[in-house]
Amino acid sequence: MKNLINYYYNLYPEKIYQNENNYYFFINKIRYSFVLLKEEIDLNRIYYMHLNILNSKMYVHPIILNKDNYFVTQLNEKKYILMQTLYYDRKINIEDLFLFNKTQLLSKNPNWQELWSKKNDYIEYQINRLENKYKIIKNSINYYLGLGENAIELINITNPQNIPMYYSHRRIDKKSTTYDFYNPLNIIIDSKVRDVAEYLKQKFFIGEDINKDLDFFLTNTKLNTEEYILFLARMLYPTYYYDLFEKIIKNKAKEMEIFNITNKVTEYENIIKKIYKYYKSFIKIPEIEWLE
Repeated sequence: MKNLINYYYNLYPEKIYQNENNYYFFINKIRYSFVLLKEEIDLNRIYYMHLNILNSKMYVHPIILNKDNYFVTQLNEKKYILMQTLYYDRKINIEDLFLFNKTQLLSKNPNWQELWSKKNDYIEYQINRLENKYKIIKNSINYYLGLGENAIELINITNPQNIPMYYSHRRIDKKSTTYDFYNPLNIIIDSKVRDVAEYLKQKFFIGEDINKDLDFFLTNTKLNTEEYILFLARMLYPTYYYDLFEKIIKNKAKEMEIFNITNKVTEYENIIKKIYKYYKSFIKIPEIEWLE
């Protein structure tokens, strides 16, 4: 690995550390990460988007070009990129989210209705295909599919053209650190409420109190009506349940872990009701009977 880094990047680390399929090293108190590209993504789009972010005076890990002036380096038929990363990692917080998505972009909006409907259909298909293999899931899935449908109904009343786009993240989860947060491979374009909603949901379901962060968001963020409704829809949409469901059917998690979610139904409903009632005090929003 040292020879490869020497040859392709003209960098000469004394020691290279391995973390699963990735590598990192330090030179002159600068940390570099040599990262395996695990999935097919539009690398050109990622690279030029990361340049735009840096040019707008926002931070994202800079991607280092190799000797061929290209951002991808191949090793044993696997593709890697080299990034200059933060020296120390820490767990992200709500302030990081606020500071990140400040630059409004001219970009086409995602079709949230189509994406979420396809996801719901996929989950239903998998449940029918698995028949009675997962009894715990069978007993709870309809509730979460119902939450998904409620979220889609809210999206149906919004005008996507009125929802501005910002730099966001593919996924923010309970393990997210500044390394993950500023990784250009994790950057996408979406509404500014995407990251906050996913962050709050993940934090809630690992047992942390999110009321302080939620209050901070509700009182310090000025959104238009469509954005307010999209935030409520995102808080309703059960990505946390669907993500765990997929891990279970792929044997990457135990079915019993579903109880970590289902045991908090009432507590989480109270969070949703809090948002819903707050919004009803100043915007017109469709009546959702079970939240009244």
